[in-house]
Amino acid sequence: MQPLARPLPHPLPDAQPRDAGQVVLVVRDLVVTTLIGIYDYEYVKPQRLRLNLELALTADTDRPWTHADLVATASQIVTEGHTNLLECLAERLATALLSDGRAAMALIRLEKLDAFAECEAVGVEIVRAA
Repeated sequence: MQPLARPLPHPLPDAQPRDAGQVVLVVRDLVVTTLIGIYDYEYVKPQRLRLNLELALTADTDRPWTHADLVATASQIVTEGHTNLLECLAERLATALLSDGRAAMALIRLEKLDAFAECEAVGVEIVRAA
């Protein structure tokens, strides 16, 4: 008899590997509307995306990320123009969040909330280090 499959933790597991003393900013369930996708209708019909972000801060910064910075930056990047793929959008977010040396690691989960009636969401998750 096979063991029952366990559901994945949602939205982000609380037990991510961490360095002692590391500060990680967390944004959970930020919902924005944007143009994303490769189908014709996705170029004209905005879709809801749910963002879950974790940003591990570097210790040696005079101007650390704040939750307000993180929400504003993510919202701006996600809503500027059309993007074909969630994967590309996640990479763009990671690059922006890690580019100035204030963060050491970014975990980004993006989910389309209205893609399929049969499920709550479909999405992508990436982890990138500076």
